[in-house]
Amino acid sequence: MQKRKITIKSGREEIQMEVTEEEYQKFYRPWWQQKKKEQRNREAMEAQGYRTESYEEWKENDMRTELFSESLEEMMEKKAMLEVLKEALDSLMPEERELAEKVFGEEMQVSEYAKLKMESRTTVSSRKKRLLDKLRRYFAEQGFDV
Repeated sequence: MQKRKITIKSGREEIQMEVTEEEYQKFYRPWWQQKKKEQRNREAMEAQGYRTESYEEWKENDMRTELFSESLEEMMEKKAMLEVLKEALDSLMPEERELAEKVFGEEMQVSEYAKLKMESRTTVSSRKKRLLDKLRRYFAEQGFDV
């Protein structure tokens, strides 16, 4: 297995460690990409004459705007949909609920779930399709267009 040497800096501390390629792709690379994106944004803002402090303030205000941009009506609609979803999940058989939670909630691939349950992928895929139909009918009965 290929190893990769990475350096992590925090303040004055610097740590070097070896990680597998898989660990690097899964954890370190997305973090590194986010840091680089923030650095480019900060540099672009500073090039336009903004100070670092004003960039941080702008970023904080931008995030606050995203968090509170939903209207009360949108929030109430989401809450109602979540309640219906909870009721729909409660109406399922335990095996169906587990399938829904793993495949839809945890975004586990059907093939992985099939291996976990020691079943055929096509069997699990068929059960998933029937489950989706069942959930769609439930939502339609509750007046939601899915």
